Amino acid sequence: MHKETKDRSVGIAVGLMLTMIAGQALARPAMTVLTINTKNPMSYMQWVKDSGAVIGESIDAAVGGVCLPSAGYYGPGEIYYWHLFADHATAMGAEQYNPTVMGELKKLKAERVVSRGDAYSVLMVEPGDYEVGETFSNWNIVVSTRDPAKYVSEVKRMSAAADENGFSDISFTIYQYLTGENAGKLMAVIQAPNGNRLGAMLDALETEWASRILGDMAKIRRYDHGFTMNCEVVHAAAS
Repeated sequence: MHKETKDRSVGIAVGLMLTMIAGQALARPAMTVLTINTKNPMSYMQWVKDSGAVIGESIDAAVGGVCLPSAGYYGPGEIYYWHLFADHATAMGAEQYNPTVMGELKKLKAERVVSRGDAYSVLMVEPGDYEVGETFSNWNIVVSTRDPAKYVSEVKRMSAAADENGFSDISFTIYQYLTGENAGKLMAVIQAPNGNRLGAMLDALETEWASRILGDMAKIRRYDHGFTMNCEVVHAAAS
């Protein structure tokens, strides 16, 4: 079986760094996520796949995608429709209901409710590649910590250890909530090419090399919420 390396992994944020222009080197990438609830999630997912490219382009997003949670979701029929931006200015300046978006919404057959809308800063991202149609599986953990810098350092330590122990196809990303009741908290993402590899990484957290790092993490963070999901990229801006 072909083993994918980390520099080819597909992540919610991994390709974003490739799109940042040199003049924006000091800008931090940003992400927005709409939480959707619908009685017909497959119909909504298909609409996002069909309309995602034109919507993403209309709001100047670098990457866009959709995720269907498998466990830990807040409500039934939940879906996450996300976009990544090269910087906060682009993210905050995006017109969510521009004429293109409104035109695509007319094609949506499934009834849905937008139950949440969140904005994030990207604190840590690993380099990689992505393309429309690629899929991946995530374990996302909402974390409280008084020492974000130390927590980021520990996640980088875990990433390096994972590489050394047969998990170079697993990527790690950290976001900071800017909005909602989680504002100020972090969201750590463990991302794998598929659910099987994600599960294998979770199994590995019981091993000696991982448990030592988790023990150090436990001293500086608290789990507030965790959820798993399967995702697909629907938009990728031309570089």
